[in-house]
Amino acid sequence: MLTFKSRWIVGALGVVMGATGAKLWCGHQYPGRPLFVTVANLREETIPLLKIEHGNDLSQEKILLTQLRAGETRIITLNHEPGKGYSVEAQLADGKKVEACVGKLSERWVNRVIITGNGIFSKD
Repeated sequence: MLTFKSRWIVGALGVVMGATGAKLWCGHQYPGRPLFVTVANLREETIPLLKIEHGNDLSQEKILLTQLRAGETRIITLNHEPGKGYSVEAQLADGKKVEACVGKLSERWVNRVIITGNGIFSKD
């Protein structure tokens, strides 16, 4: 027969082992840290469509931003690591496209992409 103290010890040990197992399982299942990208439209007109793409040998991701107004800033997240680069393509109202590959030199988890009348720039 187990005494009260033995039951308490077995119960506490079970809780600790359960919490440790849950933490290991969730840590294994949880996706990686996101890369945050601040996109700023410094043009004088709305950008109807903005595409951001990146990939690796196992996955490909495409994010579409629509109707990015003049002066507007949006924050998006990418399932990507800093320094691996991603492409940004702005389809302008007059039908022209402006594109750039940015983020290749960044070691930060927060990037800034600026779209101006002169092109697309990254402040990494």
